[in-house]
Formats: sequence, C-alpha cells, structure tokens
Amino acid sequence: MFSSSEFTLFFAATVVCIFGWILPVHAQSISGIVTTSDQQQLLSPISDSFSFSSDSSSSADITIDPSTVYQQIVGFGSSITDSAAAAMSDLKAANPSMYQQYLQNAFTPQGAALNYLRVPIGSSDFSNTTYSLDDTSGDTSFNSFEIDNAPSYLFSTLADIAAVNSNAKIHILPWSPPAWMKDGNTMNGGSLSSQYVSAYPTYLLKAVQAFKAKGLLVAAVSIQNEPENSNPTYPSCSMTADVQATIAKSLANLSDIKVIGYEHNWQDADAPSAFSGVSFHCYAGSQSDVGAFASQFPNVPMYQTECAGTTGSNFWTDVQWYGMMWIFASPDNGVSPYPGSNSCGNGCRGVTTVTPSGVTYNQEYYSMAHFARAFTSDDGTSIGSRIAANTTSSGSDLTAVAYAVGSKYSLVVMNTGSSASYTFPTGLTTLWWNSTSTDNTSSSSSSSKKRMMRRRKFNI
Repeated sequence: MFSSSEFTLFFAATVVCIFGWILPVHAQSISGIVTTSDQQQLLSPISDSFSFSSDSSSSADITIDPSTVYQQIVGFGSSITDSAAAAMSDLKAANPSMYQQYLQNAFTPQGAALNYLRVPIGSSDFSNTTYSLDDTSGDTSFNSFEIDNAPSYLFSTLADIAAVNSNAKIHILPWSPPAWMKDGNTMNGGSLSSQYVSAYPTYLLKAVQAFKAKGLLVAAVSIQNEPENSNPTYPSCSMTADVQATIAKSLANLSDIKVIGYEHNWQDADAPSAFSGVSFHCYAGSQSDVGAFASQFPNVPMYQTECAGTTGSNFWTDVQWYGMMWIFASPDNGVSPYPGSNSCGNGCRGVTTVTPSGVTYNQEYYSMAHFARAFTSDDGTSIGSRIAANTTSSGSDLTAVAYAVGSKYSLVVMNTGSSASYTFPTGLTTLWWNSTSTDNTSSSSSSSKKRMMRRRKFNI
C-alpha cells in the first residue's frame, strides 16, 4: 500500500523534527489516526496537509539518530487467560460478526496490530477451576499429560486469533506446577518440591510441544509466573533463581523457543545466563529499575509481561502509562473468577471488556495500538527496533520514541500538555505520508553529508 520510502510519525503537538534524511519542502497530503485525551476521538481517521521548511521556530526539537539502534521490539499484546477466552467465546456465540470485527480491530495491522499473546500453562487466577496438564500423582514420565485439560474454548480462541494474524506469537508459562509436584500438595501457594526439580523441565517441554501441535506459534516459555509470590488463594508458586536456572538449563535445546526468566516486579531482577531474556511486572518498583538492569546486563532481552489496569481509573492518565497489558478480554467487573482469589482486589480491567452483548475498548487498547502500529510493517510480517530519539523543549510536555522497520521510520510523540495546534490535540496522533525524495542515508554517504542531513529540520 505504501512505497519503500514511506515515513510514519506520531504527533501530539506542533514540533520541529531533525531527521537523518532529506525530505522535500513542498506540501504533502497525510492520513492517519488520532486518540484524544477527552475520548472524543478514538483511533479516528484523519487527513490533512503540511509543508517541510527550514524554519526552526517551534516549541521543541526532536533529534532522530537511525544509527543508534536499541532493542528489537518483539511485540505488543496481552494474556489470553481462560476467562478472557471464555468471554470472547461467549461473544462469538452471541454475535459472530461482532466477534470477527473485534478480532480484526485487535490483531490485524489495520487495527491495533497486537501480535504477542501470553497464555497460562494450566489454571491461573483467571480460571474458574483448578487444573494442571498432568494431575496424575507421581507421573514423572508424564504419560498422563493432557493439553486438553485446558478448556476447549481457549484453543478455539487462539486459533481464531491466528486466523486473522498468522504472525501472532504465543508466550506460555505456568502459574503453578501440578499440585503433586509441590510441597503441600496444592496449586495454591507453596513451592516446587526439590525431588521434582529434575522432572519439571519435561512438563514444560511437553507443554511447548502440545501448544505447537495445536498449530500455535510458540515463541517463548517462562519457568514460573511471579516466582516470589506464594498466594494461598489462587495458583501460584515461589521458586528461587537457582531453581529457575536449573530448570532453564535443561531446556537449553529449545533452539527456536526463548526461555524467559524472572516474570516478576521491576525492583528485584536477576539474570542467570541460562535464560534467553528476563521479564518484568509493574506492580512494585519503577521503570528506573529496568534501566538499572539494562545497564548491568546490556545484552539481555527484556519483556514487560504484566501491568494490570484498574477499574474506575482515569483514561488519559492510563493511556500515558500502559505498555504490555495483563488480561486481554475481561468480564464486566474485571474480578478474578477463581474461587476465593484475592488477586485483583476491586477489579482488574482488561485491554478490552467483553460481554455477549458487546465490546468496550479500554484505554490500554488505544495506547498499545498507537505504539504497536509504529513498529509493525504494513502487512504485519515484520517488526522493528527502537532507535534514538532525543527531545529538547522549553517544558516537559513532550515525550518521544522512535522505531525503524526496514526503510519505514516511526516517531511516537506524546503531548501531556495543552494542544499545540488545532490539528494535533492533546493525545496521540498517528500520521502517514510518502516521501518523494531519494533516501540518502546509505552507508556509502560521506560523514559530512550525514551530519548535514541529520540537522535538516521541518515544521509540522
């Protein structure tokens, strides 16, 4: 749909941008989407025109450096728990056409472009019963392993998502080992018994194989969800870093599957060399803890895998906050369906709220949609990397992040202050336009030419 010289930018204010390539000065037409803080526009289509010029009078400078490449972006998405799949399945039965539109809105490049799904192995606090994939006591050969202990609607929902986005990746992980493998013989709280540490990798391996046999694209497996949390009200398990590392080493031959460690809060991470990456939850600590971890382990991939929304909170405040979300489709009240669970307090809001009568797209959906579309190619087959973006302004209202997907570049600019012009209101705005100029950023360009091009400015 777009030429190879396409540029995609996200703006929430009038800014001056400094890029590493030359763009034409004449006016061009643009199209895109906008989400405003007052919710009057939610991924609404827009069209306008603008001109590039050398005029530098503006409230902010944003410098993009494509030569400074940070971590590759794996994806944006959420968890498909049993309750999420049940809610989606109920919608499918009640209104098949609305369900199909919902899948298009969430998982296609023309919708929210979500492509990364976290799926429990066995029951979680968003299941209505307790089960593992092998409930036969002492079965260390796992002859009784049965993937279909999970509800059938979980796999039909995942298959429906794969049908609209064949590139959607699955990240599987247990909330608890089978009860018989734990001290206390319960899935609710406790820890993995030392006598079963050597057998447990086989359970996880069989889970990977079984999900793949369902035709699902399994990209990663984690050893344990929230290994520092032993909660007696829902499936959970405490597990030391040493035990996790021992299990991970036994899974080292999963060459095409990432083995992800930690799966807990920002403030207490460790990075055993046995893991392909480390994942974080947002319920304790701060983003600065992730920065400190990255400084200590610069080559370790990082995943933000949980950050639950809270029912009743503010739309625009939340849009500024959320990245990778927890429950994709929550029921009306967002309360955990697990009997006796205290995991969600007054309610965890999903990315969407789904009932048989309809869908509510919550603030997490809009926030992720703007960012996910920034690093996803137009056909959904390629994902990008984050590149350097530095903002200089008189205030602190602008925050910018840039992405590159092949020759397509994206800039996400969030305006938390007042509207800078009638075209770009407070919120997130996504713009597309095609450059008619020649891309002069090849490695054969001279250093002086590159420096000149990096200082090219234009007003929007």
